[in-house]
Amino acid sequence: MSLSIDGKSIILMLVVLAVFLTIPVLTGVYVYRDAKRRRMNAVLWTLIAVAAPALIGFIIYLLVRGGYSDLECPRCGTRVTERYVVCPQCGAKLRPACPNCAAPVERDWKVCPHCAAPLDGVQADVAPPLRRQDRTLNKILIAVIVVPVLLIVFAVLGLAAFAASGDPGSVTLQELTFDEYDRQQPSETVRGAVRRWLDGLEGGEDRAYALRYDLPGEYEYENKTYFLLYVPAGGGQSNIRFGSGSGGLFGPKLSVELERTGNSGSLFSILYTGEKTPKLDVTLDGRGIRCLTRTVGYNPTTFLIYPDYSKTSREDVEFLPERITVVKLERTGKGSSTYEDAVGVTDEDTLYKLMAAIDGGERQDWESPIYQSMSGLDISGGFEVIIEYKVREEYVMHEDMARLRVFEQDGACWLIDERIRHGDNFRLMGEGFYGLLEGLFQ
Repeated sequence: MSLSIDGKSIILMLVVLAVFLTIPVLTGVYVYRDAKRRRMNAVLWTLIAVAAPALIGFIIYLLVRGGYSDLECPRCGTRVTERYVVCPQCGAKLRPACPNCAAPVERDWKVCPHCAAPLDGVQADVAPPLRRQDRTLNKILIAVIVVPVLLIVFAVLGLAAFAASGDPGSVTLQELTFDEYDRQQPSETVRGAVRRWLDGLEGGEDRAYALRYDLPGEYEYENKTYFLLYVPAGGGQSNIRFGSGSGGLFGPKLSVELERTGNSGSLFSILYTGEKTPKLDVTLDGRGIRCLTRTVGYNPTTFLIYPDYSKTSREDVEFLPERITVVKLERTGKGSSTYEDAVGVTDEDTLYKLMAAIDGGERQDWESPIYQSMSGLDISGGFEVIIEYKVREEYVMHEDMARLRVFEQDGACWLIDERIRHGDNFRLMGEGFYGLLEGLFQ
């Protein structure tokens, strides 16, 4: 049975509360018993010791408490004082005594200070009283140190549990044969690096191997981690179970559960989106196996990372959208438009020119006046730009498609970039962009 986050929080709070109450309880019990033995007002001093903040009452009690002997007879255990010569219970000799006046003396004295009688030396039959250790006080003093430390530890664990209890992230996984990977990997450089990595792996069916690439997002919660996973004897899966969850103090965990198939000809492309980088946990036939992960500076998977085309030269572009459809809209009134015409672009040079112009639009931060005038904004007319990184004719919308809106406002050309999913997605476009789109319909 697993507890919910709320249930775990309640249990943690109860444990902290129990630890927090340990000190006053121990202090109260000790003060009551000790004050009673000393014939002091036990109830009153117990209330003072427990109720006063920061152990002030307990400290005052230790300073003013009445005298109390911690000595006992070595024979019968009866409490005695330093003045006793013999035990009042069993008569055992506790201190040397003057043979003339019976006053207590010390062993190395030569003359009795009370009657001036000479002393004969050490009395062999004397057994000095034993001093009892106040172990309870020592325990309380230890608790005063240990309990705050435990409270700090619980606080740290609570914060760590709270941090780990957030959204564990989302996972996308795809299995590909080596040939499928080569066909779908657009970069020859990456294909070569992956081949060299595979050729250099040591054999063994009880290990997994992975390449990891971290891609920080604009915001902390949208970071992406790409894994290319290779599991000898774990390819050709008919039923893959995978998912993400909390790893407690060690951050999120990405679990991949595979069956042992004896097939070593597959790779697994994995995309994890979340706040923190997960630990990859691989099981084969229900048994956890060691996963040797190497962090690399490139995306080894077949999941595309769309570049900023405005900062990438035409020669360095490894892939382009397969198609861009520009829809021309006619303004029919404030806030309303109707379809006028559409053109599909598949020429790579034109695709690059459009993408470089779109990505080169000046991103507007929240202080831009465009956001302050949202209530009166009129985006009718203009163009709709549909970017299809991969063409999938069977879908009206899919994950590799983005719809961008282009319109004019107060003599400026604006673009709403749907690919930016955090609200501040307006771009101020260059002067020639509107004309570039118009030119597609000539």
